[in-house]
Amino acid sequence: MIPRQILERINELKRVPRSGWLLAGIRTPESVADHTCATALIAMCLAEAMNQDFAAAGLASPLDEGKVARLALLHDFAECVLTDLPLRAAEVLTKPVKHAAEAQVMRNIFVPVANNGTQTAQEASPPAALALWDEYRDTASPEAALVHDADKLELVFQALSYEQQGQRNLNDYWEGLDWHYAASADLFKQIVALREDAHTTW
Repeated sequence: MIPRQILERINELKRVPRSGWLLAGIRTPESVADHTCATALIAMCLAEAMNQDFAAAGLASPLDEGKVARLALLHDFAECVLTDLPLRAAEVLTKPVKHAAEAQVMRNIFVPVANNGTQTAQEASPPAALALWDEYRDTASPEAALVHDADKLELVFQALSYEQQGQRNLNDYWEGLDWHYAASADLFKQIVALREDAHTTW
């Protein structure tokens, strides 16, 4: 059985807007759940493509495609409680403070459930979902690195979509991006090319 509190948190992700788009003036932006689903699909497709020749992709062994999907689905799960903090707020809080808050939220959600409420979060052993989230946060595996890339790729592709709808103040979303894998960098170049083609019609 999936505990009710997990179902409720999953549903809440569908109601949490991506705050950066709101601040850019987009009235009905995607939700965190929208972003999570798209990130997972991009990550899965990238992993499958890279696994076709994993050595050429810079990997010592094939990526675990199932783990890639699970990491992507969990990567922003803490936002069901914290919401999607805008960059300006995250910068004031600092990355360690934000990560600590996210970690506490994940433990509050998953640890009591995994241990049937019989232990406190401090006493319990971490469940699989929490261990995966820690792995993503720390970029502790090739799969986690790929999901970080997919997260940024989904961001810029969504920015492109909003620009195609007429939004004209999203240049910052395209700058200062770095990539763990050449395949991710290549896909980013393809998205940039689509943007440049669109610019000719603006």
